[in-house]
Amino acid sequence: MTFEKPENYLRGKDETKNREEFRKFLNEQISLPQEKWDEKFKLYAQKKYQELQEEVPERTMEEEQNINFERYLKSFDISKEDLKNKRILDLGCGEGEFVKECLDENISKEVYGLDLQINPEDFEGRYRKYFLKGNFQKELPIENLDLIISLGAVKAPFHELDMNNPKTTIDLALKALKENGEIRIFPLRKTHPNNDLKGVEFSEKKWKETLKELVAENNIEYKICPIDIKVAGKNKDVWLEEVLIIKKSKT
Repeated sequence: MTFEKPENYLRGKDETKNREEFRKFLNEQISLPQEKWDEKFKLYAQKKYQELQEEVPERTMEEEQNINFERYLKSFDISKEDLKNKRILDLGCGEGEFVKECLDENISKEVYGLDLQINPEDFEGRYRKYFLKGNFQKELPIENLDLIISLGAVKAPFHELDMNNPKTTIDLALKALKENGEIRIFPLRKTHPNNDLKGVEFSEKKWKETLKELVAENNIEYKICPIDIKVAGKNKDVWLEEVLIIKKSKT
């Protein structure tokens, strides 16, 4: 076995099965106390930490956009084909790399970015109408969507004083979706027992409570899929990052 790349896990199998086996392994390991981790998992965690320390090379705007777009695909466990001709809204879109790439590659002609920190007038003219300034905890200005995504913007609280409330946004998103539309949120975080990451534990608990409420109040199905681990901080803390996929069922 090798962890040079996730898709190389268990060589000889097809790529989809490689990815599933890899993610299953990560999920199993992160559920164990650190002293019980497999040696392969420890080595992979070390590799991920080293990658984070590497100096980022200078890139052109086009290269940066492509890299960020690939990060979106990996984080949401989705392909270009899955996005084809879909009506999409990116919550907390930032500089809009995902939206721009979808438009540039003609993946979708109806892909929009919503963010409270942007000014649509700052975007190049051909992109301008696809970016909206607004607070996604109060209102979603577009309806009849196939897919709503959020990378790092929709969060559960990390402590009692944290005012983040993902349920408010998800309720609005469900109303804005078509039947059988999807919401994909990344990352949900999960860590190992007896860890020092109390904020991650608190957030994980709040996500469980939120999802329980959503299932009770709405006609939805959901699943949580492991994507990869992250290793950071002076203590080289390790946690699993997952994508939450919520599907709006037929009424």
